[in-house]
Amino acid sequence: MTLFEYISVAVSIIIALAIAEGLRGLRSALDSRRRYVIHVTWIFIKLDNPIFYWWATWGYRDFPEAWNMGTFTFVLIMPIIMYLQLHSLVSKDPEEIDDWRKHFYNQRRWFFGLNTLLAIFAVTSFTFVFVPASPQLFPMMAYTFIGALSIAGFMSDNARLHGFIATVVAVFTFFYWWVISFRPPVFT
Repeated sequence: MTLFEYISVAVSIIIALAIAEGLRGLRSALDSRRRYVIHVTWIFIKLDNPIFYWWATWGYRDFPEAWNMGTFTFVLIMPIIMYLQLHSLVSKDPEEIDDWRKHFYNQRRWFFGLNTLLAIFAVTSFTFVFVPASPQLFPMMAYTFIGALSIAGFMSDNARLHGFIATVVAVFTFFYWWVISFRPPVFT
C-alpha cells in the first residue's frame, strides 16, 4: 500500500460520512409542503462538493514528498467542513423541521462561515500545500469569488442575494466540475 492509498482511506471515510449526512435529510428537505428552493440547491451543491473533492485528491498522489502530518490534517479539514455544512443544512432531526426557509436563515451564519473557510482552504491548497503542483489560476480566482459571496451570505439575510449566491455557485459547480474537470488532475 502506498502512502497516498493509506491517507486516502481516512479522506474517503469522512467524505462518505458527509454524503450520508446530506442524504439523510434530503427527503425531508424535498417535501413540497416545507421545501425552500435555495436550501435544496445548497444541499445538492454540498452533496457534490465531497464527491468532487474525492475526485480531485487523485492529483495529490504524485507528491509523496509533500505528505506529512500537516498536509494530511489540511487535506482532512476540507471534507470535515463539508460534513459540518451538510449537517447545518439538514439538522440533527430533519423530520422535526417545519419550515426549511426559516431553518436555512437561522443556520446561514454557521453555513456561510464554514463556506468562507472552505474557500480559504481551497485557495490555499492550490497555492501553498502541494507546491510541486502547478498553480491553477482559474480555480483560485473562482474560490476567492465564492469566498467573497459567502461573506455576503454570512452578513445578509436577503433572499434575493441568497438566490443569486446559490445560482452562481451552482453554475460554477456544474461547469467547472462536470464540464471542465471531468477527469482528475494529472490522471494517467
